[in-house]
Amino acid sequence: MELPPAPKHTRLPHVLAALYAIAIVYVSLDPFSPWLAPPPGTPFFLFEGWPARWTRYDAALNVLAYAPFGFFLALLRRGATPLTRVAQGAAIGVALSFAMETLQMYVPPRDASPFDLAMNGTGALLGAVPAAWLAGSARARKAIYDLRARVFLPGHLGDVGLALLALWLAAQMNPGIPLFAATFDADPMPGLAAIAPAQDGASLLIQAAASAFHLLGVGLFVALLLRRRANAGIAVLVLIGIALAFKGAAGAWMLKSAAWQAWVKPGVLTGIAGGALLLPVAIGLPRPAQVAVCAIALLSALLAPVLVPETLSARPPVALFDWHYGQLLNYNGLTRSVLLAWPLLAAAWLFALAGRPGWGMPGDAR
Repeated sequence: MELPPAPKHTRLPHVLAALYAIAIVYVSLDPFSPWLAPPPGTPFFLFEGWPARWTRYDAALNVLAYAPFGFFLALLRRGATPLTRVAQGAAIGVALSFAMETLQMYVPPRDASPFDLAMNGTGALLGAVPAAWLAGSARARKAIYDLRARVFLPGHLGDVGLALLALWLAAQMNPGIPLFAATFDADPMPGLAAIAPAQDGASLLIQAAASAFHLLGVGLFVALLLRRRANAGIAVLVLIGIALAFKGAAGAWMLKSAAWQAWVKPGVLTGIAGGALLLPVAIGLPRPAQVAVCAIALLSALLAPVLVPETLSARPPVALFDWHYGQLLNYNGLTRSVLLAWPLLAAAWLFALAGRPGWGMPGDAR
């Protein structure tokens, strides 16, 4: 029986823009202390002049950091002209960057710079241009709306679920985090694995359990987000493939050649295999049972590392990264915080979904 069409309106750009803005604030102000007023006579950062030294890496990173934000911002207003969309994306991007650079003057570990403001504004502008073209193309817009309505849970609940899924994928790009895990690896260097003492059986078991729970929870999250249960298997495979591609690409780019596979661990691989075996069984459960199992699995994945304190106290593996600038510290902290908070956010989404046990059934187009 055919499912009814969902309304061809979405708040997904709004949710993504809000989440991305929170991420920018985190990365810009981390470590959030100490908050100190600038020394007397310190000029406002706009009047300090262009930095004497800057690198192409800094410029590229600042541009790329704000390009997605500009893209999401340009899609917010329905019926706006392309010029208005580009101006909106660039203006809000510049405003947020200006606010972050101003606040950085009160966080001594951070360095406010007009160079960063200019590059951030450029990134927001460049991101807004393709979004304005996309919004102005009736064919592309119709194809996206049709795909969204045909495949995923309709309404604002579906929009939030898709945004959470995108957030999870973005966090998986950190190659210093074991696959699908919520904590950093405690091993100091992959190259020292041969001389480091082997992990005990309990640690391997906890590591495997955390990975299995996480894969099971994320897989069920995807299945619940889809309108047709028959599409769950291929959707989970695609999701895992994208996560692997992101992590592998980031590892090959950021890590030294001998260390980019640090996230491949015996316990992790065992857990993934176990989760993959349990997932088809869980997808076959009634939807209310899927919601409960998904929430339990995600929260268990979050709590399992508590049994192995060294994983909780492990520092981000900055030493593994072939990177000589401070931004990576913020990147590590952001992705770790996202992966620790994500099961809680997903559980809240599942709680809202539990109030709609009949979603996706004929007659439900809310």
